[in-house]
Amino acid sequence: IMIAKNDRSHQILSKQFADRKVKKVYKAIAWGGVPEKGKVDGLIGRHPSNRKAFKIVNNLGRESLTRFTPEEYLPPLSYVTLYPKTGRTHQIRVHLKAIGHPILADDMYGGGKKMIKSFHVKYTQILNRIFKNMNRVALHAEKLEITHPTTGDKMRFQSPIPDDMNNTLNLIRNA
Repeated sequence: IMIAKNDRSHQILSKQFADRKVKKVYKAIAWGGVPEKGKVDGLIGRHPSNRKAFKIVNNLGRESLTRFTPEEYLPPLSYVTLYPKTGRTHQIRVHLKAIGHPILADDMYGGGKKMIKSFHVKYTQILNRIFKNMNRVALHAEKLEITHPTTGDKMRFQSPIPDDMNNTLNLIRNA
């Protein structure tokens, strides 16, 4: 969360987001083996039958773009770094679902506990343990870079990977 101290700063920061000048980096744990480097783009619009959800649509949506790099494949999950260029609601969640790799514990976009059945039975026990540890969408905003609205200096904010995600990665690494 970023808060501007005054209206002028708010306008400058808002323009940076609108002009796609803000650099964002996210980490996620996704289902399956995410392919080497890639991008997902398309129009994002409201889901026709679930008004709280979004999806890639053919028309009447808003442009979106996310680049991704898999960091580690830990069968049956992947640890992924994501670089969203745009900032649509649920964009990363929609994009990973669109390429067939929804985010772990993301019930709304197909990454919930039901996914366990999609993988070999040898993973069932560890995945059930993971779901006891991970009770939220396995997505983390790791870095944000803006230009300070007054000084013009580059400002970088970084947040370490949360314990629940680290514990999940370690559980699967050591399985």
